[in-house]
Amino acid sequence: MRKAAGLALVTGALALAGWGAWRFLVGGFTLSGSVTASPHTRKRIATPNMMLFVVALNTGGVPVAVKRFVNPHLPLQWDMGVEDLILPGRDWSGPLSVRVAVNGHGKIGEALKGDLYGEHRHPARSGDRSVDVVVDSVVD
Repeated sequence: MRKAAGLALVTGALALAGWGAWRFLVGGFTLSGSVTASPHTRKRIATPNMMLFVVALNTGGVPVAVKRFVNPHLPLQWDMGVEDLILPGRDWSGPLSVRVAVNGHGKIGEALKGDLYGEHRHPARSGDRSVDVVVDSVVD
């Protein structure tokens, strides 16, 4: 019986070490949260052919990761991983600001009159799970 318990313990330790090695090799960047809208922007987001972008930016304002949704339905749960990083890498360790842009032209980084946006109120870090954003502003 002791031999079986010891074998299970060793197997578990090896599995845990393998998981850690895998995360190190493929990267550990994750970020998730939700998007909701204020009453004055909700109807516009529900119109056909809208695009919603969740963008994570570094402290210099440079996009690090982007997630795109076509014809989004709110509230929207989103998550980002290494596949959403703009420049491939193992991880992102610095603070991030998270913004959401919604528009009908499909371009990100070019805010046009009438586009909608919102921003997470606090800095985020890789691994954060409650990065919630309210789309509550309109570009004039």
